[in-house]
Amino acid sequence: MKHLSLTAPVLAAAIAFLPATILPAAAQPSQAAYTLYSRLAKAMDQCWFGPNATDFAQYVYSPEPNAAGGPRILVVPKNAPHELPVLVVEITAAGGLNVYGPLAGTSLSTRIAADLRRWLGGSDSCS
Repeated sequence: MKHLSLTAPVLAAAIAFLPATILPAAAQPSQAAYTLYSRLAKAMDQCWFGPNATDFAQYVYSPEPNAAGGPRILVVPKNAPHELPVLVVEITAAGGLNVYGPLAGTSLSTRIAADLRRWLGGSDSCS
C-alpha cells in the first residue's frame, strides 16, 4: 500500500486553503434559510423574550446564523446559559425547520408549534 507523505509546511499550506466547514453543495445554507432565520429570530425575540413575555421568562435565546449546516436558534436557561439548550430550532437549506430539545416535550410545545407554524406562514404576530 502506498502512503502519501506530506511535510508539515506543505500540509499547513494545503489546510490554509480549506474552508472552515466543508459541506456538500446541496447542504450549503441558502439565502432563503438566512432570511427565514432572521424572521424567526426577530419574532422569537419579540414574542417569547420581549418585556411582556412570561412563558419563556426563565430562558434566553442564542441566535447562531453561521452554525455548521445552517443557521439555528438555541434556547437556553437564563441562569445557566452555558448549559445544553432546552430547545433548538434549525433552519434547513430547503427552508424547513428541525425543532428538538426537552422544551419541545413540555406544556409549551403547543405554543412553540403554533408560533413556528404561524411565523413559517409569513406572519410575525405573537400568540
